[in-house]
Amino acid sequence: MKKLIFLALVGVFIGLVWLFPHSMLEPGELSEGHQRTGNDCFSCHQPFAGLPNSKCIACHAVADIGRDTLLDAQPTLFHEALGILECVACHSEHTGRNADLTMGGFEHGLVPTAIVEDCNRCHAKPTDALHNPLPNKCAACHYTQAWKPAREFDHALLSAASKEDCASCHQRPADALHERIKGNCASCHSTRAWKPATFDHTVLSSAEKSQCAACHQPPADAFHRGAKDNCASCHETNAWSPSTFDHSRYFRLDGDHNAKCATCHRTKDYSTYTCYGCHEHTLRNILSEHREEGFTNITDCVRCHRSGDEDDIRRDGRSGPDGKGARATQGREKDDD
Repeated sequence: MKKLIFLALVGVFIGLVWLFPHSMLEPGELSEGHQRTGNDCFSCHQPFAGLPNSKCIACHAVADIGRDTLLDAQPTLFHEALGILECVACHSEHTGRNADLTMGGFEHGLVPTAIVEDCNRCHAKPTDALHNPLPNKCAACHYTQAWKPAREFDHALLSAASKEDCASCHQRPADALHERIKGNCASCHSTRAWKPATFDHTVLSSAEKSQCAACHQPPADAFHRGAKDNCASCHETNAWSPSTFDHSRYFRLDGDHNAKCATCHRTKDYSTYTCYGCHEHTLRNILSEHREEGFTNITDCVRCHRSGDEDDIRRDGRSGPDGKGARATQGREKDDD
């Protein structure tokens, strides 16, 4: 008995579906273009067989599909190359009266490679300043899944003239450095990335080359504050380090004088120094001894003593005969003997 009741219910349901398919099974309203089918579901559907292509082709000839629907231009007749693929793989109905049935999540993998590479067969090429000089090789930058994000742009696609006209695509920086530089961007930057740059100081004038602080922030340590703005005395324009500071230009640091900076430079101003931190001298004794030699200025020791070698003494700042100190005079008399 239960089996008979079940079979009867199934029969009634099938009968209702057969007699009133529109009311029993319609998943949603048809689009405007298919409204003329009315309640005739079987004009598209085949009972228990889905939506065969033959039903679609009965109204939509393959040779005409795409005509006057994309770009308002020549027909995009790539459907002929889709073979036995089902129309519903791309197109979907019952999504509303104003639904757009032309594209429904189009899968570019369905079409042959030759058609996929011919993007302008279906898509209009952008007419902006960037795309105008480019060849029709959309796949060099864009994916078929979406227009954005694009691949890393390959500047090799550009012509030589376009490569040199960077400002046609890129906004020129408005900082003080770039405003003064009139050279081509490629003299510092590469097409692979904006940074790191390889700035060529030869593009600067002689006056600008000596004004390092106009572009570079001077180090805030005590040594560089004392060095002022004479960067070129230690550094080169090709790199900040290694530097070429030569202490021997001021005083040779021999074995006895290879001490910490603070030993001689007591303040944060490295332009000042003292020798009394190590030498057991008093100002009175030093002054007395130098007066005997004809020297009156003992405030700048390294002016005469360029190292700890007593034989390496320059005769500057003396007040002896002919501007030479007594020791120099005595030395000449000994030579005469």
